Amino acid sequence: MAPPAQARSSQAYAPLWLKVLVVVMGLLIVAGFIVIAAEIARRMSNPNAGRTPAGGSVYSERIALPPGSQVISINAVGDRLAVHVEDRNGLTTAYIVDPRTGALVGTIAFPPSTGR
Repeated sequence: MAPPAQARSSQAYAPLWLKVLVVVMGLLIVAGFIVIAAEIARRMSNPNAGRTPAGGSVYSERIALPPGSQVISINAVGDRLAVHVEDRNGLTTAYIVDPRTGALVGTIAFPPSTGR
């Protein structure tokens, strides 16, 4: 004797709300992976784009140089600036500056060689 048709259909098939829930959650997972992949690609192509100076505003920083010194060149080194400075005695110094904050990170002096 076969079970009634109504009982057979409820055992064989999941309710409609469960199917909808599974499809919606699957779409959310796929959308999440797409958003994460796009964000990773954006950050890899331009790693410092979202960073702003301290406080999110424009800053003005003054770094005191010895009297008679002049800036020879400025180079980007990683996420820092290396400012090549030469004083009136010929002493060369590199000032390492954080461009996001304008803070002086350190200096490297290059005294003239004494010969070999």
